[in-house]
Amino acid sequence: MTAESRDEFPESVKRTVAERAAYICANPACQDPTVGPHSDPCKSLKTVKACHIKAASPGGPRFDSSQTPDERKSIQNAIWLCAKCSDFVDKDPYAHPVDLLLEWKGSHEDWLRNGGAVPALPKISLSTLQGLSIPDAPVVITGQDCEDAREHTLNIENVGQLDITSIECRAQLPEPIIASCIRHRPAGAEVLWRPLSPQFVAFIKGGGTVTRTRPPLPTNVYQLQIERVPALQNVEIGFITSTKLHEEHEIPTRIESGVFGDDPDYLWDYLDGTYQFQYRGAMVQKRFFVPIQMNFDKRTLHVLEVREDFGKWKPMKSTLWS
Repeated sequence: MTAESRDEFPESVKRTVAERAAYICANPACQDPTVGPHSDPCKSLKTVKACHIKAASPGGPRFDSSQTPDERKSIQNAIWLCAKCSDFVDKDPYAHPVDLLLEWKGSHEDWLRNGGAVPALPKISLSTLQGLSIPDAPVVITGQDCEDAREHTLNIENVGQLDITSIECRAQLPEPIIASCIRHRPAGAEVLWRPLSPQFVAFIKGGGTVTRTRPPLPTNVYQLQIERVPALQNVEIGFITSTKLHEEHEIPTRIESGVFGDDPDYLWDYLDGTYQFQYRGAMVQKRFFVPIQMNFDKRTLHVLEVREDFGKWKPMKSTLWS
């Protein structure tokens, strides 16, 4: 059978089916990467090909005479397999029927789409409660308390099918946090949520002394560290912010969240961090960046988007309280 009589895939189909498979073998019992480094530093090595689910020519495995040439060359008839699995599939077509290969392909793409090979970016949300939660212990909450303070919830969810081994990020907010707690964490997960206050240094000459008369003020910058977020699990943090310190210490408030001067791309309020996961025995780290916006009339917080990079944003580091 000559190559001309075969209905071969166009290069565009080969490229697309490879990218949809993330260059990973679609056999669920294999899932080997199919590209890697060559001994020549200027080259890469492929151990793969786009395979026909129904054969490209008569006499081939799973050939379907009712198919048109265009259907045989289409991406619907293509599956991405490593060289070893490709041989197994074609040398034993009865053990690898069309329905099985279509199931492999669909399941593989679903696995990738749901964060199988690489966990998806964590799903991160911020919400603001209208009012203040009443704790179980005896307490008095006044109308002034509800005016001064706002209660928020930060939720971080692993929406993928693989565990996230750790998350670390800097949270920078428009108002100082006066109280916080870990409301939910998966069993076995360690969560650290602590303020990042400026560190002052005493430098003394001539036998003088330095006296600090008060502890640091509540800060608007926190560090979050989470050890292990299992697949489809979440961590929830509650915190309360207040504007009362503005009045007590004569600190001006910002007019607009995320604005510095006349350029709206300068951003003061955000989460900036990394998450780690294991892939094929190696520890992989990826970044995430979450711009935060505040409605200053209602003093509510919400997430604008969750990104892998800064994008158009120009994050500014600041600690407004000390």
